[in-house]
Amino acid sequence: MENNQNNFNGNVEHVQLGGQAFYDESKFFMFSPDSPEVGAVKKFRSNGVGQQMADGTFDFVAKPALRPKSTLIKKLAHGRISATADGAIQLTLKVFKNEGLDCMETIMKEAREATV
Repeated sequence: MENNQNNFNGNVEHVQLGGQAFYDESKFFMFSPDSPEVGAVKKFRSNGVGQQMADGTFDFVAKPALRPKSTLIKKLAHGRISATADGAIQLTLKVFKNEGLDCMETIMKEAREATV
């Protein structure tokens, strides 16, 4: 079995393990290394794409977590006002149907509060 760990670009870690993988055609994937070594791979939880390559190897690429691109300016009763990355001011509102509020009236009220 080959067990290589290479660090490059500061925080990026590459680990290559030999072993056998099990997949039950739904959502469960398990990998059993030929020579188990505790701590060889750090624990992680990530969404991503896993695929079997044409040469039979398995590849997993994590999707980066999306971070908000706006900065909160003020919280409102039903939303928020934010400054966006492109320099705009954004008013976001969320009103539930069961609140029994007039949407147009609520939008006007929140917009007035946002400018104060």
